[in-house]
Formats: sequence, C-alpha cells, structure tokens
Amino acid sequence: MLVKEIWTALMLLAGSVMDIKDKTVPAIYLLIAAAGSVVMTVIYKGELKEMLLGLIPGTAILIVGKLSGCMGEADGILLLLLGGMYGLRDGGELMMYALLAAAAVSVLLIVLKHAGKKDTLPFIPFMLAGFMMFELRVYFFGGG
Repeated sequence: MLVKEIWTALMLLAGSVMDIKDKTVPAIYLLIAAAGSVVMTVIYKGELKEMLLGLIPGTAILIVGKLSGCMGEADGILLLLLGGMYGLRDGGELMMYALLAAAAVSVLLIVLKHAGKKDTLPFIPFMLAGFMMFELRVYFFGGG
C-alpha cells in the first residue's frame, strides 16, 4: 500500500506549493488529484461503506466553507478525496491533525504578532502536515 501513501504525499506536496505560492489551486491540479485518488481507491479496494462515510468530513468542509467563506473549495475537495481514499476513521484522523496543526500555528503567529485574527493561511500545507502525523502514528503505533 506504499503507492497510495506516496501518491497522497506527492498530491499534498504539490498542492501545498501552489497554495503557498499562488494562494490558489488550479482546477487541473484538482482534476489530476481526483483521477489519481479514484485510481488509488479502485486499486486498494476498501470497504465501500467506509469510503462513502469518508466523504462526510470533506462534504462538511465544502458546505461550511461555502457558507462562511472561511475555507477554500480546494481544501474541501482535497479532504473529500482523502476521506474517499482513507475512509471515515483514518480520513477524519488526518483532518483532525491538520486542523490541530493549523490552530497551533495560527495561535503562535497571533501571539508573536506576525498575523492578526483576520489574516488567512493556506490550509493544504496543514493537510500535508496532518498526513505526515497520521503516517507517523501508523508507523509507531500501528493501525491505519
């Protein structure tokens, strides 16, 4: 299953670079990410119910982001893809790590007065960090 992990890391690394550099993610990147994620899901046949349930966090982020404007569509789409590939439990854990990393960095930047409450941060790099934390947890403690 190492291929799925490498695909995920490369997908998130490429998205992180674009998100940091341009503060936007092109539609072609999302199309390629979606196609690759579908291929990974088909190759590494997961349980259909778990994969469908894994779409819930990404769907929630898409809806909340659309209603509040606090997150970009690309963030929700990538979380949707990750949830589909990793399922509800692992995809949710990955998302939780990403949110915790983003919150920690945000608080640190505000405390150090490098950012204000209205400033925005690209979220895809935090998804990459969350994925790395998830993989470290799986490596050291098993599961996943």
